[in-house]
Amino acid sequence: MKATYVKRIGLLRRKAGMSDQEFLDHWLNVHAELGRKLPKLRRYAVNFVDRTRFPQFGWDGFSELWFDSEEDLIASYGSAEANELMADVPNFTTEIAPLVALEFPVVGI
Repeated sequence: MKATYVKRIGLLRRKAGMSDQEFLDHWLNVHAELGRKLPKLRRYAVNFVDRTRFPQFGWDGFSELWFDSEEDLIASYGSAEANELMADVPNFTTEIAPLVALEFPVVGI
């Protein structure tokens, strides 16, 4: 089986003092709009975690950004658009733990 995409996943913790709604509003309406502009980005998803249901998880959400190759991901994160995106991070989160994964779709897209 061949990987179809390289995916950058970012595990996020919301900024201290922000409500869940403030965190999600900023993520979806400000940060995600900046993320849309990344060059070579194929897909982007925001995943909010309800910590009252899953307190053991330790993260408030995670992002998924798909690229055709690791070279495309590296080029994208070296762009001016990525600099603007990353400058927004402290406005709504205290930590992002990034990782890169190869995606092997089994069912669906």
